Amino acid sequence: MTVNLPEVAERHHVHIVNPCAGDGRYMDAIRKKAAKNGDDLIFTTAKGEAEKLCREIAAENPLAHLMIYGGDGTVHESINGIMNSGCADTVSFSVVSAGSGNDFAAYANKAAGYTSPKLHRLDVIRTGNGRYYINGLNMGFDTQVVIAADVYKHKRGLRGGTAYIAGVVKVLGKKPTFHADITLEGVRDFADGKGKNGFVSASDTFLLCDCANGPFCGGGFKGAPLCDMQDGYMDVLLVKDVTRRKFISLVKDYHDGTYILPDGTLDPRFDPYLDYYQCKKINIKTNTPYCLDGELQEGGEVTAEICHNAIWFAAL
Repeated sequence: MTVNLPEVAERHHVHIVNPCAGDGRYMDAIRKKAAKNGDDLIFTTAKGEAEKLCREIAAENPLAHLMIYGGDGTVHESINGIMNSGCADTVSFSVVSAGSGNDFAAYANKAAGYTSPKLHRLDVIRTGNGRYYINGLNMGFDTQVVIAADVYKHKRGLRGGTAYIAGVVKVLGKKPTFHADITLEGVRDFADGKGKNGFVSASDTFLLCDCANGPFCGGGFKGAPLCDMQDGYMDVLLVKDVTRRKFISLVKDYHDGTYILPDGTLDPRFDPYLDYYQCKKINIKTNTPYCLDGELQEGGEVTAEICHNAIWFAAL
């Protein structure tokens, strides 16, 4: 049965604001807007509260529109709240980029070309421990960079992509690797033919593994350039252990997303070092920690599976 859902303008808006977002420069404008429109305005007071608020608000008003103010961490909390509310089929959300990392919004608000303020159905990815993510799971080099970048943000005042690049430089000096046994299911066939049987397995030492729903990570690195949040696939990038010199020679193309063509053909310079897949499900057996939407998770076996058309989003 088809259900006609109200558009964004017809919904009751609830503004959920991380008070640290944008160094507080949004506060006066948000208060005025909420008061003018009769919207609800809620400020979070602790880590994890955005998830609780979104879950409770969505359950109470399944046709609410949640305005999320913050970065990727706040978005991560919010989509987990929505998905666990039981009302993801009806509630909707938008994101105001106001964090130190805004990779989800950089794509969904701009690069994806979603018509505003129309509602769009987006994929999310569910992990085996019951957590969801909407932008990316990063493991290995990228996770170590996130850890280092967090230090630069809090101790040296660097922000966004600047802190990430500083983290890259620091971690490159150590070049940590990890061993993993990886299986991919529901693999889409690319020009290289690696996905013809729908199943891929790999057991190797890796520099990084990205399981992405969105193309951007690290404040603007286009690490998974073929990502589409509506295609029912996650994009998986596996980078084998390479020398520092080789990594440095290739990092610009990794940043720009120019290492692969739209048909899945890798630039020949990358072919010995990278594998790029699109799949429905992945299982990774390793002890290394990982990040979900930039939020650090303990190491261990992790499974991730696409949830197609799982959540309603409106671009700004």
